Amino acid sequence: MFKKILIILATIAAAAYLVLALFVLNSTPVGAKCQGTDIVITDNDTEILSIGSIEQHLKQKGIVAKGKPMEQITSEKIEQALKEISIVEDCQCFKTHKNYVGIHITCKKPVIHIFDNKGEEYYLDNKSSKIKSIQSAIYLPIATGDIKGAKTMKELVDIALFLQDNRFWREQIEQIHVTPKQEIVLIPRIGNHLIELGHADNLEKKLDKLKEFYKEGLNKVGWNKYRKLNIEFDKQVICTKNN
Repeated sequence: MFKKILIILATIAAAAYLVLALFVLNSTPVGAKCQGTDIVITDNDTEILSIGSIEQHLKQKGIVAKGKPMEQITSEKIEQALKEISIVEDCQCFKTHKNYVGIHITCKKPVIHIFDNKGEEYYLDNKSSKIKSIQSAIYLPIATGDIKGAKTMKELVDIALFLQDNRFWREQIEQIHVTPKQEIVLIPRIGNHLIELGHADNLEKKLDKLKEFYKEGLNKVGWNKYRKLNIEFDKQVICTKNN
């Protein structure tokens, strides 16, 4: 019985020590000054967001952590400020026991560059979310025309993601255009024809059909014979000749 009591007391003491140790390690002495920020950026393969630009954005918002008492720094305020940057998908801010402010940022993944007929320029990420601007130049498919509505934007993103994974069509398609009827036209690099896609449903099947037509048709009659190739309908390519 006495042995069991000792074990229980030892267990309680160990738990109390762990709680105390965690409290001491994570607590910040009153008046301790911030030593600076520790910024980590993920999903930033193309380096579209820099640590310097993050620091500059915080400075413009009047948020300077270094040298400021730790108790006067509000993590939520920093997170809110950084989420205003359109390329930022998520931001987590926290204070460390070494008197640093940790900032972990996750970037959106831009997949297509939009130039609409209203003069607006922006990007869409892989979730069809708008990105207002990107600091560094990156190569992405370009979409133009009367772009409006979530459905059309989702179709453009679907096409862009398809092109990412298909080398042949990525190299062949130069531009994506949206008509006033919200139908999609693909503009190729080779040939003077337009590809009337209709919509992005069954995209792979439509483009496989067109690729076969390229091999069996255009390679024989010439790539400049037609001005339009309509692949909207199942199992057929409707051709419009040049005048």
